[in-house]
Amino acid sequence: MSNKALLGKRAEDLSNLIEQQTQPIFDSLGIIVPIKSCSTLLCLQEVAHSSLADIARKLEQSHQLVKQKLPKLIKLGLIKQQPDKEDKRRTLYSLTTKGISQTSKIQTYLAQSEQLVESISKDVGIDVFEAIDKAIKTMQEKTLWERYKGAP
Repeated sequence: MSNKALLGKRAEDLSNLIEQQTQPIFDSLGIIVPIKSCSTLLCLQEVAHSSLADIARKLEQSHQLVKQKLPKLIKLGLIKQQPDKEDKRRTLYSLTTKGISQTSKIQTYLAQSEQLVESISKDVGIDVFEAIDKAIKTMQEKTLWERYKGAP
């Protein structure tokens, strides 16, 4: 399918392809973190003892999406949860020793990953990361709804 109207599907296809092709690299580096959860660990590395809302805000993702990832990270022993002593309604999340070790491995991969993205950009003929970033910013400035309403 190459219908430009199916931009969301193509973006998801790209995300799935990146995940699929990154997995063997993660396996070779001993990274057990689910690929789409790496940013959560990196966030917790920056701000230890974060609430769900803190993580979601930092990652610019919905609470629901972040909340779906946390149980797997807990089960893998990468993060732990504890009640907030100041606000019993909140739960705070932080990295475990294993999570810290895995985050270090992710950081090593990220340094190499930049070269991979540059290689893809060279093959495609545009800075892929910049193009995606620009598309996101453009859609934030003028939503699809606004564009739809203004269409002839």
